[in-house]
Amino acid sequence: MTAKALSRNDPDWVGEDGWYQPHDYWLTLCGLYPLYGFGLAALGDLGGKRVLDCGCGKGHTSVMLAKHGAVVSAFDASGPDLAIASRLAKANGVSVDIKTMFFEHLDYPDASFDNAFGACVLHHVDIPQAMTELCRILKPGGRAVFIENSARNPLLMLARRRLVGRLGIPRYGDDHEHPLRLSDFEAMRAHFGGKVTVHYPEFVFFRLLDFYVLQRRVPLLSGLLRGADWIGQRIPWVNKFGYFLAVQFDRNPAASASET
Repeated sequence: MTAKALSRNDPDWVGEDGWYQPHDYWLTLCGLYPLYGFGLAALGDLGGKRVLDCGCGKGHTSVMLAKHGAVVSAFDASGPDLAIASRLAKANGVSVDIKTMFFEHLDYPDASFDNAFGACVLHHVDIPQAMTELCRILKPGGRAVFIENSARNPLLMLARRRLVGRLGIPRYGDDHEHPLRLSDFEAMRAHFGGKVTVHYPEFVFFRLLDFYVLQRRVPLLSGLLRGADWIGQRIPWVNKFGYFLAVQFDRNPAASASET
C-alpha cells in the first residue's frame, strides 16, 4: 500500500507512539502517550503478530500498532468513526481490517489473535461478556493490555459527580459509562481464563485541572501540575490513585478445548 507523503503536522499522520494531531490535546494532558508506551512494551515485539484493537474509535491506535509491524484487526461500535479509521490506515500506508461490532459479541474465530489492545473501552462494556469474548479470541499464552480510567480516587469521583458539566467545566462521556470499580476487576478475574494484572505506570491527577479548567492557557502552571504528577508517580501508595491505569490479561498457556 502506498501512502501519500505525510508530515507530523498533517492531521492524518499517526506516529509509532500514537501521536495524532486531532486528539493531541487530550492525549497529552491525560498522559496517554506514556500509557500507550507502557502497553506497547508489555505486548513486546509485534512483528508479524495478529493483534486486535478493541474499541478502536477513529483508529489512531490501530495505525500505531500496525506501524510496529502487527497484522491488525480492529472493531468499534461506532460506524462513523470507522470511516475515519479506514482513511487513517490508508493515509499512513498500513493495512487494518476494520469491522463494526460490539465487544460483547465478537465475530472472530476462537484463538484468532496473539495480542489485543484497547484504550478507554472497557468502562463502556458489559465486563463479564467482554471478558468471555476476550478470552475466547486470544490464543493460549496470548496477552492483552488495556488503558483504562479508574474509580479508586474518591476526590476524582466526587469532582466527576458534582463539578463536571457545571461552572463552565466540560463534561465528556455519557451516563452509560463509569471509571472502573473494584467490582469490575473482580468480574475480570472471574470471567477471564488466565491472569489479570493491574499496573499504575503513569500518575494522572493534578494535570486534570489543566485538562478541564486551565486548558493549557498558563504554560507555567501546566508544567507545575505535570511535575506534581511526576512526584506522585514515584510514591507507591499515591500512584494507585491516579485517573488512569493499565490492565494486563495473560491467557492461560495451556488452554483446554473447552476454553477455546
